[in-house]
Amino acid sequence: MQLEVNLVNELRAIRKRSSVDKSRSVQYQNEPNESILNRIKGGTGKTTELNHLDADRIFSIEDIRELCIQYRLRFLDASRFANEIPEEAFEEIRKIQGVEQKNLEGFKIVAPASMFHLIQKDKDPMLFLDMGHGKYYLIHKWGKDLKVWRKWLVYPMRSFETFLSTLVAIAFIGAILPSDSVMMGPYDSSALPIRVIFFFYLVLALSGLGALYGYSRMKDFSNNLWNSKYTL
Repeated sequence: MQLEVNLVNELRAIRKRSSVDKSRSVQYQNEPNESILNRIKGGTGKTTELNHLDADRIFSIEDIRELCIQYRLRFLDASRFANEIPEEAFEEIRKIQGVEQKNLEGFKIVAPASMFHLIQKDKDPMLFLDMGHGKYYLIHKWGKDLKVWRKWLVYPMRSFETFLSTLVAIAFIGAILPSDSVMMGPYDSSALPIRVIFFFYLVLALSGLGALYGYSRMKDFSNNLWNSKYTL
């Protein structure tokens, strides 16, 4: 069983877009890393129009938002990224610049929130280029793949609806699992009323525990945090 998930493959599975032209082969430019890094770290709110594209690397903002919510990731300006950007990313940028004959601007990064504040190497960031009109071009992905179970571990915190549905599902399972001999008293003819009462008791108890330990630790839901620049 595969225990890691490739975020690029997940993003491609999410994507809902029309086809565009495939990219042609490109040449390297000689722009130094320092110059490219200054534009990656310095520019915000800018876009770059591209003419020669690899259709498989174009994603809409809706696709990226869904991925971030599913895996509790952030999508922020590259200027806020705290980690080093690998040489392979600079090479990809030079390739694109070679065929487009222009400098690229408007970089974004998808990564766990901690990578925008801490230096860690075991995460899975992706560098995007803002093409405007809600479209983003994937420049490069690096780091290790996320564990496949991360998607399900953070599922309750996707939104208030998933948080509530998870609590209800756990309460329902907890109410139906005990046998009738455990649920029924010596004078009860049916365990159903007791199970119903126990279900609502579990919902209330789990709601309190979830608010106290879950929400207070995670701070907010993923559908509110995916593009937030604030530390929570």
